[in-house]
Amino acid sequence: MPNLTDLIAALTQATTQLKQAALTDDWALAERIQKRRAWLVTQIAANPALTLAQQQALQAVREQEAVIVARATTHQRALAHSLNGQPASAHSKTVLRMLQAYHPDPH
Repeated sequence: MPNLTDLIAALTQATTQLKQAALTDDWALAERIQKRRAWLVTQIAANPALTLAQQQALQAVREQEAVIVARATTHQRALAHSLNGQPASAHSKTVLRMLQAYHPDPH
């Protein structure tokens, strides 16, 4: 099993990739990355003793996550606005994938 520092580095890298996917509206990729990140977060949470450097690295990840969530929320609102009064289309599938990427089914 990787050590905590390696897990945090992998989470940081995955979060950077997730941010890029969000900025390019690649929500299918974001969903795949989010699954990997969920596993990493679970592994990190199993190690409650964090050094100051590790805490700072996780804070940087949280700051990136805030940008990603803001981007996803803005995109979701824009899609919802464009879909008002229109029949279901490929756009609604995009919205669904985006929502699933940020709110994965816990089961």
